[in-house]
Amino acid sequence: MRKYSQSQKGMTLVELMIALVLGLIVTSVVIEIFLSSKQMYRVQDARARLQENGRFAVQFLSKNIRNAGYNGCATRGGSVPITNTLNNSGDYLWDFATGIQGVDASGAVWAPAIDASITTPLSGSDVLTIRTMNDPVIRVTAHPGGTPPGSAAIQVNTQNQLERFDIVMVSDCLTSAIFQITSANPNTSGTITHNTGVGAPGNATQALGKDYTGAEIVKLTTKSFYVRNNADGVPTLYQRISSNADSELIEGVENMQILYGVDTGTDQSADQYVAANSVTDWARVVSVRVSLLLRTLDDNLTVNGPQTYSFNGAAVTATDSRLRAVFSRTVSLRNRVP
Repeated sequence: MRKYSQSQKGMTLVELMIALVLGLIVTSVVIEIFLSSKQMYRVQDARARLQENGRFAVQFLSKNIRNAGYNGCATRGGSVPITNTLNNSGDYLWDFATGIQGVDASGAVWAPAIDASITTPLSGSDVLTIRTMNDPVIRVTAHPGGTPPGSAAIQVNTQNQLERFDIVMVSDCLTSAIFQITSANPNTSGTITHNTGVGAPGNATQALGKDYTGAEIVKLTTKSFYVRNNADGVPTLYQRISSNADSELIEGVENMQILYGVDTGTDQSADQYVAANSVTDWARVVSVRVSLLLRTLDDNLTVNGPQTYSFNGAAVTATDSRLRAVFSRTVSLRNRVP
């Protein structure tokens, strides 16, 4: 009689179930590792972007703050007299005698009163305004003067990057005059007129006071920085240049707090740092301390619940799971310190 092997040729149900369980365990572990790695990547990527945005925002603001009130040789410690021929020359956008200015936020109240050019700023966030010159520096080749003195057109080289309605300053380092260009094509013609009744704010007079042949012309700008929500509802640092529309700089900036270093003596160094509503003479501001609170655009990044952080002297617990970081820097105004 033939004997058959008694060895098993297949798998029992118990063995199959054990194999399935082991497979599920291995799959779960792999999925867990994948999700953990993905979350770690999200956190690291978000933190890197947060740091990059914060550094850029601080550096951009610092560069502008350093140049506040700088008008070339017309600066010279305020010893060069400046004639502002613009209409409403004391208005916020055209007050070039005030090189730096700010507005302090207390909730939805700003002090001093916020200018109408600052649109829908976020409650509780300060506003910083810088007034300064921009390159290039353009040489005046001819200015015959005219009647009254300085009313004639100014001649410069072509391809000068000037445009109609630019606000400019002409200076020979002894005296200076601010006016708005009214000629249609100053870049290609090299002729700069400054008539009345044209443009906004326009010129109150054509008279600049003297012949500025051999002097220099520079563009002047008023730059305001503030935080508001963009079209996607994300808090963003905005910049507004003169009367132009505001533009986004950095997304994710939740708050900006500014303190101003005021020289109460004669050594051109800050004796105290105060908020904008406590500054009584902006000409005595010699430095600025800026603090920015940035958040990540992505949510669900923190592991142990909402992040607690310190900003503007207070401990704050977030209401979401975004990462946040504070960036601070103290910047001296170059034309006001030794």
